[in-house]
Amino acid sequence: MARPKESDRKDVKELVIKSAKRLFSEYGYTNVTMRRIAEEIGVTPGTIYLYYKNKAEILFEIHNEGFRMLHERRSQMLAKGSSDPVEKMRIGGLNYIGFALENPELYELMFFLREPRDFLKDGRRERRKEEGPLVDYSSKSYENLRQTIVECQAQGYYPGLNPDMLAFFHWGFVHGLASLAILDRVPFPKVPTRELAEEAIDLVMRMIQSTQKREHDD
Repeated sequence: MARPKESDRKDVKELVIKSAKRLFSEYGYTNVTMRRIAEEIGVTPGTIYLYYKNKAEILFEIHNEGFRMLHERRSQMLAKGSSDPVEKMRIGGLNYIGFALENPELYELMFFLREPRDFLKDGRRERRKEEGPLVDYSSKSYENLRQTIVECQAQGYYPGLNPDMLAFFHWGFVHGLASLAILDRVPFPKVPTRELAEEAIDLVMRMIQSTQKREHDD
């Protein structure tokens, strides 16, 4: 079979991802097959296999697109805000909550399934040459958070603590807020979920700032 032209490749891949998103959301990842996706867009399963080696690769592309959206959204917010690292962390947290609440189905796919990370481990070795280097936006998101924490430490916050542990702590904290909100596990039904999450983020930021102040006073 002849290799598709680049324009055809782009069109088919976009159709596959768009249809797979809807099908995964409506029927669940485990209930959707490559054949079902092919039927949805009117091609044969063999055509899809020209672009994606399996369903896990399709899921990874959706997962990675979500993190790209999150990464670019954060960059746009920071471009309008302060260069203070603690404020950057606050803005990053608010952005994260906003993204999760505005894209709950995509967020669940990004975080609650193992397949995208499993594919990433294999994909580093098996990436098609014509696709170019793989950009893992989830890792870029982590590195952005870690770098901001390093900037905080340069200003006297978190003295002596491991930046990787701190990045894991902060990501876990905000992820926990987002997950509880999406799964409707917030125990305050009369309080707007987004406002509650934003207040929690602001509280942690104030705690960080007050800790530095006490250390300076001592």
